[in-house]
Amino acid sequence: MKRSILSGAASIALLATADAALACKCAVTSRAAAMSSAPVVFQGRVMNVANNGSSQVTTMTVTRAINGVANGATIKVQSITTRGRCGYDFRGKSTVLVGGDRAGSGAVSVSRCTMYNLNN
Repeated sequence: MKRSILSGAASIALLATADAALACKCAVTSRAAAMSSAPVVFQGRVMNVANNGSSQVTTMTVTRAINGVANGATIKVQSITTRGRCGYDFRGKSTVLVGGDRAGSGAVSVSRCTMYNLNN
C-alpha cells in the first residue's frame, strides 16, 4: 500500500515537472534593454481582443509612441495565447506597454518575454 502511494506521488511529481519543462523560459532584462531591442515600442489602450484557438489579435490605440509607430495610430497586435509557446494574452488588460516586431500589413507580433520585461 505504502509503495503504491509513493509511486502515485512520484507520477504526479513527474507530470508537474514535465509541464514546467514545456513552459517558456525568459531572460529577465531591464525595461530599457527590452525597449531598445524591440523595433516597435508603444504604450497602448486595448480596444478589442479577438481569439481564434491559440492565436490572438488585439486591436490597440497608441497612447504614447516610443519607437516605430505614431501617436493615435490603431495597431493590430498578434500573439499566441499558449504560455508554453511564449505567447502573451491581452485579455483583461486595459493599457499596456507593447514591444514587438513588425508582422506585415501594419501589424505587430509580440512574445511573452519582451512583454514581461516591459511590464514588470
